[in-house]
Amino acid sequence: MKKDSTPYVIGFMIVLCIVFGAAVSSVHFVTSPILKRNEQAYKYRIISEAFALSPPDTKVTSYEETVNESLTLDTLIKGNHTFEVYAGKDGHTVGFIFRGTGFWDQITGIIVLSPDLSTVRNIRFLSQKETPGLGARIEERSFTDQFDGLTIDWNLPVEERIIIDVCDNRDKRNCVNAITGATQTSVALMKILNSELELFRKAYRKIKS
Repeated sequence: MKKDSTPYVIGFMIVLCIVFGAAVSSVHFVTSPILKRNEQAYKYRIISEAFALSPPDTKVTSYEETVNESLTLDTLIKGNHTFEVYAGKDGHTVGFIFRGTGFWDQITGIIVLSPDLSTVRNIRFLSQKETPGLGARIEERSFTDQFDGLTIDWNLPVEERIIIDVCDNRDKRNCVNAITGATQTSVALMKILNSELELFRKAYRKIKS
């Protein structure tokens, strides 16, 4: 068969597709468990940071053990929404995994609150794909540290309980300064937090009543 004939070219392309497809599938099969373990390890580290826990060292197993020893894990369901809830065994803090659509993609994180849900203790992010150097800066401590001590006034309208904007002319008790140049990410995060907090409060209040 001539190498420039149509059947030869088509056959050659089919063989290439099979070979490379098999190679990609094999790599995915081999690395998938490793990626899942790394993702879980990162999650334990972020949860440890959010609750200000102090593992004895930086080993992956140390973060997991510290989280399991210091926190309880529960699940709360509100409608079709399921919350992964962590609470300090000392009774001083409660936190939950939040998620929602950012400017570009889903933002996932954990927010830690006082037991009466009136004060934010901390916030950390598990995943986000916002613009590097702009919206992605929500992970930086200069931004997340602003949430420490933030007051949540549940008597305010849902969309005003946490404000992410310029705080100069606002009540700073419930306001954090937005990321400069990342207005859309800041607005999206504000909507996510206020919406998730409202749903979580309803589910949490139900089990506490």
